[in-house]
Amino acid sequence: MALDMTPESPGWWLQRLLTKLRADRTRFDNLDKYYRCENGIPVHAEDSVKEAFKRLMTVSRSNWAALSVQAPLERMRPTGFRTGAAGDQLGDDAAWEIWQANGLDAGMPRVFEASLSMSLGLMIVGSVDPEIEAPLITPEDPREVVVETDPRRRSRVLAGLKVFRDEVGNRDRAYLYLPGKVSRFSASTTTPSPVHLPSKPIPRHTHPDDANEWELDSEDTVPGNIVPVVPFPANPTLHGVGVGEFEPHLPLLDRINFLVLQELQIATLQAFRQMAVKGDLPDNDDQGNPIDYDDIFAKDPGALWKLPDGVDLWESGQVDLGGIRNLVRDQVQDFAALSGTPLFYLTPEATDGSAEGAALARERLIFKTKRHITDATEPLEQVMSYAFLMAGDEERASRKAMEVIWAAPERFSMNEMADAGTKALKGGLTLRQTRERVWGATPQEIEQMEEEDAAEALRVQGVNLVGQVMNGTGPDIDPAAG
Repeated sequence: MALDMTPESPGWWLQRLLTKLRADRTRFDNLDKYYRCENGIPVHAEDSVKEAFKRLMTVSRSNWAALSVQAPLERMRPTGFRTGAAGDQLGDDAAWEIWQANGLDAGMPRVFEASLSMSLGLMIVGSVDPEIEAPLITPEDPREVVVETDPRRRSRVLAGLKVFRDEVGNRDRAYLYLPGKVSRFSASTTTPSPVHLPSKPIPRHTHPDDANEWELDSEDTVPGNIVPVVPFPANPTLHGVGVGEFEPHLPLLDRINFLVLQELQIATLQAFRQMAVKGDLPDNDDQGNPIDYDDIFAKDPGALWKLPDGVDLWESGQVDLGGIRNLVRDQVQDFAALSGTPLFYLTPEATDGSAEGAALARERLIFKTKRHITDATEPLEQVMSYAFLMAGDEERASRKAMEVIWAAPERFSMNEMADAGTKALKGGLTLRQTRERVWGATPQEIEQMEEEDAAEALRVQGVNLVGQVMNGTGPDIDPAAG
């Protein structure tokens, strides 16, 4: 049955978001290939190019893109949440229970990874799952999920769509999220399930483009009249469009790979030196028989070649590859400077530089990571707010008091932290604040420390009391009092 295509109806939104998803998928696929170092042959190769040379082109790729993503990614770690609940100064245990139930210690970095590499990561918040006894929160791929945002307020999602292949049911399925409602559609598969290697990412499936090919299966309400699909754009523009960490530098990455290709090509050709004859060699012997020079000029340690008068042999010499290597190194340095990635992430040679230079490079990385943390804070607060709304906890669902606690992106030695901690206590910070801000302890670790502090204080008090009684300086104890 044909779907209702009235503007802003589920059928209309399905068609609109399917079109947008297909338009965006090419760009996301391209960025993901660069991130996984599968961005194809670095130069245009026609069918006439031999397979051996295509292989040489393939091995000339270097995965600089992934290093530019991993540098800030490993410093983005949420450690807890604060909500508007009473007695929630240290961190909200209920929020952390939802986090742990969904395994987001492992899942959240995948969202940040998609955001930094493909410019967009997403999460969908579902109702309470009986298996984990918490609202279900799932990390999503931007090639399967698309959103439409309000042009007046880019952080507000008007509609969201997830499309995926149900391998077991052999159906394409679509979940359309509108304010307060989720509509589930299905369609016959348009392409066979692709065969892929376990080490490769699963290829994006081709889904029906026409909304009328989909059938409406069911509809459900969503609490709070919300659209529980939350985008995490990286480096968002004023229009809310994300920009991948290495996306502006794709031509530079291609240039590096191209130069490496030239280096490998020259090295390969030099491994098989070219030889030529200078002068005139006869084609036939004295009896008129053709001469097989391949047999005569056999490359054998015991072979002795006899050349006619006026004939000489030429052999190609070695080409200095130092210039190309230096050019590749310069291009890598340019990529490090333009992407804000410390050079010691890209090449071990950079560790021989000055301490001041390394400190400046780390400082830029810290500033960049803090910007990514700022961009990710609001969407992450929105995710937890939706999760509490799904769980029926409106007090904690309030965005007004919601706060994400992040681990500090800086990395310090134990000596540096000990010195800073002492100065922080002398400067007026409490022990709890010092443990959080200087030592980078999580709310759970701080709570455990305070419990151990209390237990140790009680033990010391008991030991002192026993000592005073033994020395006769303690308080009088009446044995009859029990």
